[in-house]
Amino acid sequence: MKKLFSVLAVLFVLGTVNVFATTGIGLQGSLSTGGSTQAGGGVTFKLSDVPCVFAVAIPSFDPLVVGVSADWWIANPSIEGTWKYYYGVGLAGALVVGENSAISVGARALLGTNVFLINNFLEFYLQGAWQPMFTISNGAKPNLVNFPFDIGFRVWF
Repeated sequence: MKKLFSVLAVLFVLGTVNVFATTGIGLQGSLSTGGSTQAGGGVTFKLSDVPCVFAVAIPSFDPLVVGVSADWWIANPSIEGTWKYYYGVGLAGALVVGENSAISVGARALLGTNVFLINNFLEFYLQGAWQPMFTISNGAKPNLVNFPFDIGFRVWF
């Protein structure tokens, strides 16, 4: 029975390693300019088989704002070696929690650069986006002047 359990445990670990071999997860710092300036941080993750990069960020604590984004990279061509650039489109959303609660949704157009180091184990990136948002809070209003910039890293497993 112990041998069977050991074999199943090894197979489980090997199967899990195969799943995580295509996952990058990391941290990013953000600065958003436009209607107002906010700085914050978040978590980012990417699956190598999916062209989308996802992020969950907190650009403000007073009031608490939680933002999410999903970016579809249209292309990620090489500049030289493991240094690349990318461009794409995406969707974004934000939830403001507090006295003046609000929900925002919008689209993104982005341009960035990334580099892979240590046999593609570590990725650093820098990106900027145009992110027009539509906010619903005691009425609805558009914000067409919103430019978030992110710098961060992902570790690939």
